[in-house]
Amino acid sequence: MTTAVDLVNSIRFEGASIVAYPDGLHPIGKGRSAAVFKLSGEEKVVKVFYPEFHNLAVQEAEIYKELDNDVYYPKLYEVGEGYLILEYLDGITFYDCLIEGVEITREMVEVVDEALNYARTKGLNPSDTHLQNVMLLKNGEVRVIDVVRFRQTKECSHWEDLKTAYDTIYCNSYFPKKVPAWIVETVIRLYRKGIIKFNKGK
Repeated sequence: MTTAVDLVNSIRFEGASIVAYPDGLHPIGKGRSAAVFKLSGEEKVVKVFYPEFHNLAVQEAEIYKELDNDVYYPKLYEVGEGYLILEYLDGITFYDCLIEGVEITREMVEVVDEALNYARTKGLNPSDTHLQNVMLLKNGEVRVIDVVRFRQTKECSHWEDLKTAYDTIYCNSYFPKKVPAWIVETVIRLYRKGIIKFNKGK
């Protein structure tokens, strides 16, 4: 019987590039420190950290255990050397919503606020919450994913900046709800460089 460990050990990375993976896995996303694969025939995904980030698997698993809330976050099923097995979320990210023209409603934004406030009640510091770390499920529910940086001590303004952009730009009647990917990527790059700021009063 093929185990999760067998599948993970069959994956080959070159830096952040996936160069080989077994038939039992289907790549569905990549980030700065890990790639995510759907398990064939199961409603689960395997989040596999790149070799230099293997230690983050245990850290993120501990955060998911503290959160222990499948209303705002995916369920954690298993943690191993350099990987997590999590609930498969059938939906799209807020980033995809912008690209595809799916409206991001005020109610959806409020759910993210609730999720982050819940994390704070657990003594965590919600960080790195951006368009690709929030999902709209096909059933209309919203989930926050990728919580590995929820223990960092420095203040992270990503979500508050996004809310400012939502209030001042996205909600304007003239703003198109479908935005070309190249425009979104350009704004993200300029924001990361500090050229564009969304903070109120700055």
